[in-house]
Amino acid sequence: MDLRQDELLRLTPTAAAALAAHFAGAARPSLRVFLSFLSEAGPRLELSVAEPQPDDVAFSCDGWRILVNRRLLDQAAPLTVDCDGQGIAIASSLDFSQAGGDCGGACGSH
Repeated sequence: MDLRQDELLRLTPTAAAALAAHFAGAARPSLRVFLSFLSEAGPRLELSVAEPQPDDVAFSCDGWRILVNRRLLDQAAPLTVDCDGQGIAIASSLDFSQAGGDCGGACGSH
């Protein structure tokens, strides 16, 4: 991988503010970027509270500790954790366009 560590994962100011609001008054937990298959629209990257694991790479971004499994990071970098109108959104180099999903027919054909 030819990227510097500070280029591998980026937390936008909007996402940092949303996380701060969500966890207001509580200790800041470690957060994990992970590949989820629970969305009706198909696989996507999500964020959850998690404890560090031996195969993780840990990033410090605006006071947040963000964990990513080393194998996932190798495939998905660079990662950008942002916040849009629907919540946390994680952009990566992964291409899920052919992965499909079942959104009840409301989002076109798969």
